[in-house]
Amino acid sequence: MTRHLVAGTAFAIALVAGRGALAHHSGAAFDHERQVTVTGTVARVDWQSPHARLYVDAKDAGGHAVQWNIELPSPNTLMRRGWSRDSLKPGDPVSVTAHPARDYPNIAVAINVLDASGKQLYAGSAAATQ
Repeated sequence: MTRHLVAGTAFAIALVAGRGALAHHSGAAFDHERQVTVTGTVARVDWQSPHARLYVDAKDAGGHAVQWNIELPSPNTLMRRGWSRDSLKPGDPVSVTAHPARDYPNIAVAINVLDASGKQLYAGSAAATQ
């Protein structure tokens, strides 16, 4: 009886944990049919798991200051593609093409990131050009 209880509990925990992982990797929060281009200056880059975040100070269509929260891949993935913590620094000009969030303004997932010189730093699921 105890063996069945332990096995059942372990199965239930694995099932619940698995659902959370599946939900995390869902792209449903972003509108993959639309793209936005955010041009502005880097406010900060957060190197955190599971996704790094790029915050860009930009202007909206009305000329008002807004800050975009742009999801990037994990820091490990970025480093494998040639990024370092100094690839983008606060104040650097940047242009980001991204899929916007469906329900939240000024949040997006990056498709492409260009620095001020036009160098491609990140290109979605493809390796960035070095």
